[in-house]
Amino acid sequence: MPTMVRAFLHAIRSRLHAGITLVTWASLAACTPALAQVLEANQASAAQLATLHGVGPVLAQRVVQARQQRPFHGWDDLQARVAGIGPKMAEKLSAQGLRVNGRSYGTELAQAVVSARGANPAAPAAPHPPASPSARPPGSAGHERPAGKPSAPPAAAYPTIPGLSAPSR
Repeated sequence: MPTMVRAFLHAIRSRLHAGITLVTWASLAACTPALAQVLEANQASAAQLATLHGVGPVLAQRVVQARQQRPFHGWDDLQARVAGIGPKMAEKLSAQGLRVNGRSYGTELAQAVVSARGANPAAPAAPHPPASPSARPPGSAGHERPAGKPSAPPAAAYPTIPGLSAPSR
């Protein structure tokens, strides 16, 4: 009898393990986005473009017609020539695998920011030179304020509120 119980428990365990494995893979497939199919905007057919979420047959046809005039040179060109594709739609399409000349929308945006900043994007802005002692207003010599702390306005700048304001001395 213990042998039959062991065999029964083994059968249940193996089926349970198979079920857990199946559920695990199914939940992983549901939770993780499927690997996006990479589509090149300059080569994809209207039918392929229409498979992207947010692109219907009309928008797909607009992309194909604009591309027939001349290939897109970048995401900015695609957005300028195809009505219905703005920055948000471009971001959404790029996340689904659409590329323009092999580039995703975020890649092109990052390169634009880097080129706008110059050769060294990590370089901080040049600090302002400290004011010379002769440029200080009269009466301020020797009274330095800690950096980043604004000076408080004079007490006369605040209105007097009866019952709440401190008595004047």
